Amino acid sequence: MKIISFLKSKTFRNHFLLALAASIALLWFSIKALDIYTRHGRTIEVPDLDGMEQKQAEQVLKRMNLRPVINDSIFDTTRDRGSVAAQNPEAGSEVKRNRTIYLTTVAILPEMVAMPDLTDLSFRQAQSLLETYGLNVGTLDYVPNIARNAVLQQKYNQGTIQPGTPVEKGTTIDLVLGTGEGSSYVNVPLVIGKSREEAIRLINASSLNVGQEVFMDELTDSVRVYRQSPNVLNRPQQVSMGSTVDLYYRSAEEFDFDEYTRELLSVPTPNLMGKTPWEVMDVLEESLLMLGEEVYEEGTTTQNARVYRQEPDPEEEPTILRGTEIKIWYNSEE
Repeated sequence: MKIISFLKSKTFRNHFLLALAASIALLWFSIKALDIYTRHGRTIEVPDLDGMEQKQAEQVLKRMNLRPVINDSIFDTTRDRGSVAAQNPEAGSEVKRNRTIYLTTVAILPEMVAMPDLTDLSFRQAQSLLETYGLNVGTLDYVPNIARNAVLQQKYNQGTIQPGTPVEKGTTIDLVLGTGEGSSYVNVPLVIGKSREEAIRLINASSLNVGQEVFMDELTDSVRVYRQSPNVLNRPQQVSMGSTVDLYYRSAEEFDFDEYTRELLSVPTPNLMGKTPWEVMDVLEESLLMLGEEVYEEGTTTQNARVYRQEPDPEEEPTILRGTEIKIWYNSEE
């Protein structure tokens, strides 16, 4: 009975209300303190750090109460060394204070590779191997030698570079090649409408060098060849191996190359059915077309081969652009 009387007393009621009020006040204070600590509802927009120097990016993040961490580095010759190449979270993301921002930077020290041995390889083999190693083909110098288009010497900075020598990725390697027996003259390829990379590759593959390069528009990205010299549109041109081809570029963003090449380069698709490999080459050279893959059926040699199929087919595509590759299938004339 005393306990029930106490629970009904004014003293108990006052103490209970005081305790309840204190608990509510403590809970409210704890929530407010947590909100203040975590800045509830307040976020920070992650800035765009792309291209910034590493130290500058770190300073920007620290001023915004964000934590920069470098978690990776890459090799990229198109960007400034030491600059930010990627970030996580991305620019524009909303994050809380003290959030870690992971940065990927461009390596300051260049990536090195061992110089491959190109001696005695054909030019195409050497070109492919250099690309595999991240190296570039430089000047092609032709000298009299029985081995046509075989690499006789590999050079860097006008001196011979030995296989295994460490070189920076992206280095340009000059090649000395043989002219072979017979004529040292080659046909100039048609590269109008091609991208800069495609044009250079085709010119090098034809045993020629790129000469003067002229960019006719302010924009130098996404350029394609607008004009070339020697001009091969009117008739095939032959020059000595190692000669140069000058290229004039226009931006594909400012110039309508589709209409330009359609009007300038369209030719009837030749019918090569029944022709020999040598006749095929004559027709293609006259029309300024490229020979693509050649497929010889079993038992077929260059001596008895005759075309029985081609792509593009003249019946399906009556006209094509000069410079187009034509794939040929041969079988025996017997």
